[in-house]
Amino acid sequence: MCPRVHLPNTAATGKRGNPYPVLSSSIEMTPRRRTFTVTAHTADIAVEVYGHDIRELFINAAHALNAITFDSSAFDGDTLREVRLDSVDDDTLLVDWLNELIYLFDAERLAFGRFDILRHSPGRLVVRCEGRVIDDTCHARVREVKAATYHEVRIDSAGDGLTATVIFDV
Repeated sequence: MCPRVHLPNTAATGKRGNPYPVLSSSIEMTPRRRTFTVTAHTADIAVEVYGHDIRELFINAAHALNAITFDSSAFDGDTLREVRLDSVDDDTLLVDWLNELIYLFDAERLAFGRFDILRHSPGRLVVRCEGRVIDDTCHARVREVKAATYHEVRIDSAGDGLTATVIFDV
């Protein structure tokens, strides 16, 4: 059975549904704090992700990936997966993390809506992901995201946290 999600009409299209829903996470955030912004980029999609620390930044990046890929935000479920990654630095780790989520969807039809970062150190990440096997009748794909790219990826300090820019090949 598919979970019901109410999505309001969008003003621009008049169609039902929010093309960029915000998903729940295991980290509480300030109610008015942005989690990510989708920006125009030639032939690709660029997202700027925000977080008060590196853990929140990685979780919000996963939510941004879901938002540009699917038309629904209901991904909590009964499937748990632990993801372990090692990279040369956090910029590369962010891209590897997003590409692992893309791989899990493409190879196993898994999408996740809840993320608990168990461990993080520079270039290393362990995350427990909670989600479900995707049923195409419940979760339509808005677009196919082929990969997160290393082009122009960077994590920067902002006044009250971190920002990262990631470009997705679609």
